[in-house]
Amino acid sequence: MAKPKYKSLRGMPDIIPPEAEIISCIENKAREVFRTFCYSEIRTPLLEETEVFTRSIGEDTDIVEKEMYSFTDRGGKNISLRPEGTASIIRSYIEHGWFNTGGVVKLCYFGPMFRGERPQKGRLRQFNQIGAEIIGASSPYIDAEIILNLEAVLKGLGVEGFTLLINSLGCGKDRDGYTGALAAYLKEKEAYLCDDCKRRSRSNVLRVLDCKREGCKKVVKEAPSVLEHLCEACQSDHEALKEILVEMGMDFTEKKDLVRGLDYYTGTVFEVVHPSLGSQDAIAAGGRYDELTREMGGPDTGATGYAIGIERLLLVIDKKKIAREHAEAVVIPVGDEHKKEAFDLTNKFRASGIPCQMDHSGRSFKGQMRKADKEGKRFVVLLGEDEIKSGKVLVKDMKLGEQKMLTFEEAVEELKREQV
Repeated sequence: MAKPKYKSLRGMPDIIPPEAEIISCIENKAREVFRTFCYSEIRTPLLEETEVFTRSIGEDTDIVEKEMYSFTDRGGKNISLRPEGTASIIRSYIEHGWFNTGGVVKLCYFGPMFRGERPQKGRLRQFNQIGAEIIGASSPYIDAEIILNLEAVLKGLGVEGFTLLINSLGCGKDRDGYTGALAAYLKEKEAYLCDDCKRRSRSNVLRVLDCKREGCKKVVKEAPSVLEHLCEACQSDHEALKEILVEMGMDFTEKKDLVRGLDYYTGTVFEVVHPSLGSQDAIAAGGRYDELTREMGGPDTGATGYAIGIERLLLVIDKKKIAREHAEAVVIPVGDEHKKEAFDLTNKFRASGIPCQMDHSGRSFKGQMRKADKEGKRFVVLLGEDEIKSGKVLVKDMKLGEQKMLTFEEAVEELKREQV
């Protein structure tokens, strides 16, 4: 085999069959859940002005400092590939004036994101997300709805054994008070922090809580809790959310050092983690971002949302249960002289909604049968002189080893019964 001249970029692999179909099935199952929650799908561009992300995500985050793909276009404008979905959606919300409707906007999205981090299992430079946002109001019930929607999507995909972690960062005043207390504590523990966290403790102290290094995690365990610095209103919202989740029968764990890696979060934050993923165990995360719309030039309005990492999801789901099994038929002519009739029959099946194909490789009859068997095709439809004279086809079930002589209409009904 010749060595390929070109390869995909590191961390940006091709998504080839059957995984591409599995991802499509995941997205379609998620769409069904979003439909029941009355979310509308939005598709934002892959490229935005860089400031859309630096303004929203935060200049002192790892994403902006180290991971964004940014460059200057031919017109001299600084642009970036989107590293996450929320900032683009808020930009769109403001640009299209949805706030003028006076109502709540509920959106869902699907698509690739880009971060220049070290590729590893379930963590790529081009990765795919499913997300949802509720913009235009803020309350514990909205937080609960977005969390319940996330749970419904995961359960609809057959994900089991996950844990919901929740916390609250409080409002802006709460965060100011907490960051002061946290900075004072970390100053005493600076010798135990990694170099990045030493810098973060002075520039963006909450980022220390998100560090994955063991030394920093030990320090964080003894750090002051943000929940001790919540104002009365934020404390009330947090307690109300917990009560609603309990009433809805949803299990959760309160994690007092959960902050998320983006600066725009305020109030409720949450993650869904899975034990099979090791240290990088989050498959979904989100929370409130009540100040983001105003900071990006829009009205002062509440918002909350989440995103699911599809690559992480693929590591915890049963792929065989996700992908829809098609009763695919392969039409094989018994002799080259019957190719025309076989070609016509193949297209008649397709017109009737049956996934169907014909081998155009020039293989012999036996070669085509061996190929169909090797590829695990469920049905083979044989068409020879006897079948043409009788006006029927021979349908062979490769799984059961049975075959039937059927009319075209009977064959269509037989194959449709086997659609899963």
